[in-house]
Amino acid sequence: MLLAAGCGGGEEPSLPIDVATRLVARADASAGRLESGAICAARRDADTLQQQAIAAINAGRVPTGLQEELLGRVNALVDAISCTRAQADEGAPEEARALADWLRERSAG
Repeated sequence: MLLAAGCGGGEEPSLPIDVATRLVARADASAGRLESGAICAARRDADTLQQQAIAAINAGRVPTGLQEELLGRVNALVDAISCTRAQADEGAPEEARALADWLRERSAG
């Protein structure tokens, strides 16, 4: 199978530690702000997280096998927080924490 070639023997791809650390910090910050009720600040953190994730992908810092899931999770978090309504989906803090955990699990460090 062409996709299996060069995958490193079936090992899961991992994020470079500096990329993962930066993204985890932003996801954790967003979760903390959501939990404290600072919805608009949480949305700004989520927007910054989205920009950082896209920049890391565009710079070739995120393995191909993680790109789609990373963007899907980040986009879901952004969509869950509305500063216009100053409200977040009920599960948004858990979504942010789950994203941070997912990033930690896929970190190369």
